[in-house]
Amino acid sequence: MRPFSVLKSAALALLLSGSIADAQSRRISTIRDAEIEKTLERMSAPIFRSAGLPDGSVEIFIINDRTLNAFVVGRNMAFHTGLLIAMDDPNELLGVIAHETGHIAGGHGVRFGPAASASQGTAILSTIIGVATIAAGAGQAGAAILAGGQSIAQRGFLRYTRGQESAADQAAITYLERAGIDPTGMVDTLRRLQAQELVSVGSRVDPYTLSHPLSGERIRGLTQRVSKSTTLGRSVDADTRYWYDRMRSKLRGFLVAPARTLREVPDDGSETALLARAVAYHRTPDPQAALRTVDQLIAKRPNDPYYHELKGQILFEGGAAQAAIPAYRRAAALAPDEPLILGSLGHALLALDDAAATTEARTVLTEAVRRDRLNASAWRWLAQAERRLGNDTAASLAAAEHQIMAGDDTVAVRHAKQVQNSSPYGSSAWLRAGDIIAEIDRRKALKK
Repeated sequence: MRPFSVLKSAALALLLSGSIADAQSRRISTIRDAEIEKTLERMSAPIFRSAGLPDGSVEIFIINDRTLNAFVVGRNMAFHTGLLIAMDDPNELLGVIAHETGHIAGGHGVRFGPAASASQGTAILSTIIGVATIAAGAGQAGAAILAGGQSIAQRGFLRYTRGQESAADQAAITYLERAGIDPTGMVDTLRRLQAQELVSVGSRVDPYTLSHPLSGERIRGLTQRVSKSTTLGRSVDADTRYWYDRMRSKLRGFLVAPARTLREVPDDGSETALLARAVAYHRTPDPQAALRTVDQLIAKRPNDPYYHELKGQILFEGGAAQAAIPAYRRAAALAPDEPLILGSLGHALLALDDAAATTEARTVLTEAVRRDRLNASAWRWLAQAERRLGNDTAASLAAAEHQIMAGDDTVAVRHAKQVQNSSPYGSSAWLRAGDIIAEIDRRKALKK
């Protein structure tokens, strides 16, 4: 897993129910993971297509939070890890995806103040939740921090109407049926959330901060429609179940206490158990047991890029950067379209502190950020590589890209101004530095 920060477009709206009243005081962490993101993309793609959303038009990211929640930011969709781990049935998650797709396709926006326009979405998002990053290891499942968030708990700021909820429910069933998916999971999810809401009575939950109002009427209406569905009782396909179970095992390994995972996950040789236990051994730390277990996974699936990536992470975070590089190279060769894996390879090369390796790291990291501009860690490593190679202007630009995602606007502006002072007027570097300065100015204007 990889630390990262999020600066994505459009308005913020929380999905489903849950308290955000204390969001100002909590530090919200996000996760980057090539395998998990790919799994969520696989599950979402048929639903997005059935809603008429073009391929690649909705981006997905993951919030490290134990609550059963998710949210959308324009055409970006986020899931809390608590939601992903808790749901045994992939149909429940598919229902959540379909429901939120209904909000996107229906154009259900968030009510902003008169000064905020949709074109200011990036600045709005950074104002609402803030952004800061922490380094959490070389692999793809570490955490980053989204800090700040002075606006997120304002009453009524993040809320759908009951009419929008019902419309999203009905649209979701249509999308699921078109995709050949049983919509029963939607009802199961709402009942789970309703039970959670009832348990919260008397606590600090502020009903005005619940983004998706739940009601018995809404659940009854949804149940009636589901009972007549043309895809009722249809089983989820084996491929979806396989990747869903892998995703939950990996999340459990990284996010649950290692001792608990090793105690509760049976040592039965199954692939999902081996995955959870390999990560738990790594976090214990017990590098020998972790490597022994990940090698069992690779023996089962020798051409699986994510198992080679995990081996690279275990080796790298165990202090064996040189040994990690072949594992990362193999992973990158098996998954050439995964920029997060390229980022990990570049980081391992950079750790060798060798001129030739640093030159290669710069090439690899440049490609990683070209494919994924929101990989904050890769920008930081690229800045280090450029600085070592004496490319001060390129280093400052990469550092500015990192710092604007890390939430340190003062440092980002300083680097951006250094780029403008040392670059030809109107050059690509000069223009990008100007964009960064303008983005920070928009943030400041929204905070006033």
